Amino acid sequence: MVEQPLATVFGSVGVVYGLLVPIVLIMLFSFFLIASLVSSNANPSRVAQAIFCFVMMGIGILLMTVAALPTVTSVLAGTSYASATYVGLLIVFATGGCIFLWHDHWVHSLDSGSRLVPSLIFIYTVKVIGSLTGLLAGLSIVLTIILGGAEEGWWIMPVTLLLYGFVLYMSTRDEKAPVPPLFCGICKVPKFAKPRMPKVKPKLRVAAVAKKASKTKKRKGKSKKRK
Repeated sequence: MVEQPLATVFGSVGVVYGLLVPIVLIMLFSFFLIASLVSSNANPSRVAQAIFCFVMMGIGILLMTVAALPTVTSVLAGTSYASATYVGLLIVFATGGCIFLWHDHWVHSLDSGSRLVPSLIFIYTVKVIGSLTGLLAGLSIVLTIILGGAEEGWWIMPVTLLLYGFVLYMSTRDEKAPVPPLFCGICKVPKFAKPRMPKVKPKLRVAAVAKKASKTKKRKGKSKKRK
């Protein structure tokens, strides 16, 4: 568990490598891709606004992640920070949430043609980050179990990152994504054959009902005569 999460993250090294480098890479990738894919329906000014909004939404996600991960790890480890640390983490999380919601509302006010490409870049960037985080965390857990020799509480950070990657991936999941045939065969629910009932024609059914009714009437008549 990190003893001073705020000092570690917001230090000079943490700010440069944790915030600025991903943001600069996403912005460069966005500008180059949009410059080659701008269509006649897209307004360059609105496209720039969309890029700005999605970059700020990414910053909001990073701030919420910075505040959430230490809190989750402390809960799983059964330890607690000082009350001032929790207040600071809460402020960071609330700031990130406000930034995300504000710019999400802003980007939805733009036309769909201007925000199409930036939204695709943003969604698939988050999807890649979530997939890699979950995959690496899962491999870390499996390899640690197989190789052994881990310290006590080794599972806390990998499990936290696995949950974080799963949340990121599911938040950007596409329901129309193709599934390989192998997984389709494994995940396919077996269908049991329904018992086939003999098909009876309507006329035969009516005749059978009439015969039963006549037989019951005859039986009743015979019983009355005997009496």
